[in-house]
Amino acid sequence: MVTDHFSLFQEASRNPERPYRVILFADLSGSTELKSKTGEVNWLPTIGKFLDITTDAITAHGGTVVKYLGDGTLAAFSSEQAADAINAAIRIQEMLRAENKNTLKECLATIGIATGHVVEYQAPGGGLDYVGSVVDRAARLCSAAAPQAIWVDSATVVSANMLKVTSMMGQAMDYGPDDYLSETEQKVQLKGFPEPVRYREVIWRQEPVGVRGGVLTETIEKQSTQAATMQPAFTPAGPPHQAPPPTMDGVVKRWDATLGRGFISTSSEHGDHYVDRRFIVGEEDLTEGSSVRFVPLPPLQEGKQPLAGCTVQEGHRIKGHFQRVFPAKGYSFVDVIDSRGNRQALFVFLGPEADSRRPGDQVTLQVCRNYKGISGQLLDGGDTHRDTRDGEPV
Repeated sequence: MVTDHFSLFQEASRNPERPYRVILFADLSGSTELKSKTGEVNWLPTIGKFLDITTDAITAHGGTVVKYLGDGTLAAFSSEQAADAINAAIRIQEMLRAENKNTLKECLATIGIATGHVVEYQAPGGGLDYVGSVVDRAARLCSAAAPQAIWVDSATVVSANMLKVTSMMGQAMDYGPDDYLSETEQKVQLKGFPEPVRYREVIWRQEPVGVRGGVLTETIEKQSTQAATMQPAFTPAGPPHQAPPPTMDGVVKRWDATLGRGFISTSSEHGDHYVDRRFIVGEEDLTEGSSVRFVPLPPLQEGKQPLAGCTVQEGHRIKGHFQRVFPAKGYSFVDVIDSRGNRQALFVFLGPEADSRRPGDQVTLQVCRNYKGISGQLLDGGDTHRDTRDGEPV
């Protein structure tokens, strides 16, 4: 029997009462490389275990596995189950991490969750299936995230009762509802979507996760500014001043080490930005293809490309000062400054060490990634000392 998909989808699309669903897409990272390096006898059990884990987590939290797509799992939850979908995603990641310590080797997943009206139809093989932009959004978020990340779109954030969300780490560290979502909303340009998609990352583990290599994200400026003004900013050489400006993420497009200048590529909406050593924190050379975060500034000359100020590159070692510390939540913001006085605040996860950190402490960081994109990681205990003026802490 030949199925007429044209008529099937046409009839489903005409339904004026499209159901509202939470769609979860989980994908096994690096499966193509795994298959190319090992024989079927090695990679088939790994994929089988991954599918078992996703199925168990989804069904345990009230979701329905819609179908398996090779080494991926598509699931649906009802409109009231956004928090259950997030818990299922967390459980998938926790189960994979536990199995990686035992039977599996580097079996990592990315997960995207999106919420909204979907086109629902009766699949030829039996059971319900779903198509539409919400399904595509979940899949694209999944493909843009780094291994072990969970990305949820803004509609899921609004729908989810975060009081119901829990994780093993959250229980151990007494997380509140707000602690399970990245502090600021991000937006990312996804294939097939004309406008950037807004998302938050679910925080289920201590170590930072981030985005897949080459993916450009941008902090929503309004929320970024609000977060920066939660506590007065610290200036090592003077009194508190205005909050740091919004930042942008990008990739080094070109770099001339002899001239000490180059260009940073961002999303198509903002185009390329010019940068030279004066505007790089630490004044190190940049590496083409590397991820960076910077403060967008006006061009040096009229008609030229905009400037990237206070640029930091993933992998660089830089110095800064604690600006704001949140001991109860185990993280801080560290001020870094370029030679021209431009500054930005990098998120730094501290864990229990947050109790011993104070605004004004100087630290050494390695630029890395976490759920906020580019951030900082403390090195060697932070190489900490207090800046003082006339013998008193500044």
